[in-house]
Amino acid sequence: MTESDPEPVAEQLSSPSGSPLTSLTWADARARIAGADDFLVATSGPNGRVHVVPVLAVWLDGALCFNTHREARKARYLAHNDSCAVTVPAQDIDLVIEGTAHVMRDPDRLQQVADLFPTKYPWWHPFVQDGEFYDPDDTALTEPRHVFAVEPTVIFAFGKEKGFTATRWRF
Repeated sequence: MTESDPEPVAEQLSSPSGSPLTSLTWADARARIAGADDFLVATSGPNGRVHVVPVLAVWLDGALCFNTHREARKARYLAHNDSCAVTVPAQDIDLVIEGTAHVMRDPDRLQQVADLFPTKYPWWHPFVQDGEFYDPDDTALTEPRHVFAVEPTVIFAFGKEKGFTATRWRF
C-alpha cells in the first residue's frame, strides 16, 4: 500500500431490501487487501474453461502482485486472456478485484515485490534474476517464475453482516 495508489470512484450498490447501507472506505478496503493472506485467482482459457487457484500476493502501487511458474495453467490462460478476477475472502467482508494482469518486467518494481513477500510470508525469500523470481531454497521455485501485476478496473466489497450490502470502486 503506497501513496501512489490511484483513488477510485466509490459507489454503494443498492440494497434490494431497502435496509440502510453501510460503506467501507477505500482506505479500509485497500488495507484489507494489503493485509490479506489468502487470494484466489480466476482466469479463463482459450476454450472458455475457468480456472481458479490460490496464490500468495502482495499489494504494490495500486496493483495486486503474484507469481507463478511460467508454464502453469494460470500463466498460459493469462497469456491468452489478460482479464482475471481475484477474490479476497475474509470473515466479515469479501473483496473481489476485477482487472487485467500483465507480466512485470521492470527490475526495480520486481525487486520491490520480492522485498514485500517476506514481510508478509516470512518463510519465503524470492530473488529477482533476468526479470523473473527464483528461490533456490524452495524446491517449487528452482525454475523461473513470472510475476504478474493485476491492475484493477473495479473492486467490490461484499459484507456478510446484517446491514452491510456492497460497495464498488471503479478505477
